Amino acid sequence: MSARSPRWSLVAALAFLYVAQGIPFGFATEYLPVVLREQGYSYGAIAALGWLQLPWQLKVLWAKAADAPRFRGHTRRIILGLQLGLTATVAAFALRPLHAAPVVWFALTALAALLAATQDVFVDAFAVRVLAPAERGYGNTAQVAGYRLGMLIGGAALLLFVGRLGERATLLACAAIVLAASVGAFVESRAAAPARAEPEVRATPAERPASVRALVRHMLAPRARPVLVMAMTFKLGIHMTASLLKLVASDFGWTKERIGLAIVTFGTAAALAGAAAGGVLYKRLGERRALGFAIAAQTLVVAPLVAVERLHAPYGFTTVAIAIEHFGSGLGTTVLFAALMTATRPRDAGLHYTMLTSANAITIGLGSYVGSFLADRAGVFVVFVLGAVLCAAPALLLRRWDAAASASRADAAG
Repeated sequence: MSARSPRWSLVAALAFLYVAQGIPFGFATEYLPVVLREQGYSYGAIAALGWLQLPWQLKVLWAKAADAPRFRGHTRRIILGLQLGLTATVAAFALRPLHAAPVVWFALTALAALLAATQDVFVDAFAVRVLAPAERGYGNTAQVAGYRLGMLIGGAALLLFVGRLGERATLLACAAIVLAASVGAFVESRAAAPARAEPEVRATPAERPASVRALVRHMLAPRARPVLVMAMTFKLGIHMTASLLKLVASDFGWTKERIGLAIVTFGTAAALAGAAAGGVLYKRLGERRALGFAIAAQTLVVAPLVAVERLHAPYGFTTVAIAIEHFGSGLGTTVLFAALMTATRPRDAGLHYTMLTSANAITIGLGSYVGSFLADRAGVFVVFVLGAVLCAAPALLLRRWDAAASASRADAAG
C-alpha cells in the first residue's frame, strides 16, 4: 500500500463522520431559528435554545474516556455504535411535526447533541493520533468541510424541500444519509487507521494519560496559556455576527425558501470552499502565518454585514456578503483546529483537544447569546461593528504562538 492511499482513506473517513454529526446540528441552527422567528419568538428566546447544545460544552466531562486504554482499542466500534444511535435519533424527528410537538423536537435536539458530541470526542482523539503533521491541513479540511456539508444537508434540506416533500420524508432522507455516512466511515477507516495508529499501540506504560487536574494546570501555565486564549477568542467575533444573519433576513421579509437558498445553501457552499482554502493555506504558509491570514480574513469579511443591516438586506448584495462571511469563517475554523491539534499532547488527545475545542464552543455560545441580547436592546448594527473589532483581537497572540504551542504539546512537569 502506498503512503498516499492511507492518507486519503483517513481523510474520507473523517469527512463521513463529520457529515453525519453536522446534520442534526443543521436542524438546530438553521431550521429551528427561522421557524420559531416566524412564530414570534424574540432573538433572545431563540438564542436560549442554544442551551440544547449543552453537551458540546459539557463533553469535556467524559472526554477522558477516549484516552483510556480499555476503550482505545475499540475506538472504531464505539464510533460506529454512536453513529447508529444518531441515525435513530434523526429518524425520530419524523414522528411528529415541529409545530405539533416542539417539546419533542427540543428533547431530540438535545439527545442528538449528546450523541454527536460524544462521537466527536472519540473522532478528534483518533484524528490527533493518526494524522501526521503534514496531513493536518487536509484532515482539518475534512473536519470542517464535512461538518459544514452536514449542516447544509440538515438545514437547507428542511428549509428548501420541506414544502415540497413534506417534513417527514425530508427528515427520513436525512437519517438515511447519516446511516450511509456511518457505514462509509467504518469501512474507510479500516484501511487507514492501523498504519497510523501503530506508534500509539507501542506506547510505554509511562505515557499513560494525565489526570484532569494535571492537564488543567498544564494548560493554564504561563507558557502554554496563549493556546487556550486563542481557542477562546479566535471565532468569537465572527460567530457573534453570524448568529443573527438568518434572523435579520427573516425580519426583512425573506421566506424560508429564500433563506435556505441564499444563506444556508450558498453560505455553506462558500464555507466548504473556505475550509478547503484553509487546509491549503495551513500547509503552504505554515502555522503562524496561516493563523494571521485567517484573523485578517475573518475581520474583513464581517465588514459588509454592517451594510446589509443598513440597506435592509437586499437579496443580491446580502447573498454575496453572507457567502463571503461564510468563506472567511470556514477558512478560519480549519486553520484554528489544525493549529490546536499541533498544540495537543498525543497521549492526552481525547481530553486535551476536547478541552481546547470546548473552550472555543463555550465562548462562541456565549458570544452568540450576548450578540442576540445586545441586538434586542441596542440593534443589530452595534453587534456587527463589535463583532468586527473582536475578530481582530486574536492577532495580539500571534507573536507568542509558536512557543505556546510547543509548550502546550510537551509533557507537563509533575
